[in-house]
Amino acid sequence: MPADVMRVTGREATAFHCPTHGDFKVAETVFAEAKAKAKAKAKAKAKDYTRDQWEAALDKAEERMEADEWPLIIVDDFY
Repeated sequence: MPADVMRVTGREATAFHCPTHGDFKVAETVFAEAKAKAKAKAKAKAKDYTRDQWEAALDKAEERMEADEWPLIIVDDFY
C-alpha cells in the first residue's frame, strides 16, 4: 500500500504516512534529483525507485534520526 502525503513541511521536505512504515519525510532534493534525471532519461521520477530502494533509504534515515524526530530520507540514502 502506498504512503499518503500528509503535508509539506516547508520547502525542505514532504511528510508521508505509510500504514506499514509509519510517518517519515522525504527531502525535496529527492524529487529535484528525479526531475534532473528525467531530462536525461525520459519519465524518471522519484517514485520510480523500487520498494526495496525506498525501504533501504528509510532504514538509513531511521539510523540517523534523533529521538522525537521523523526519519528524513535524503538523496544519499538511495546510494
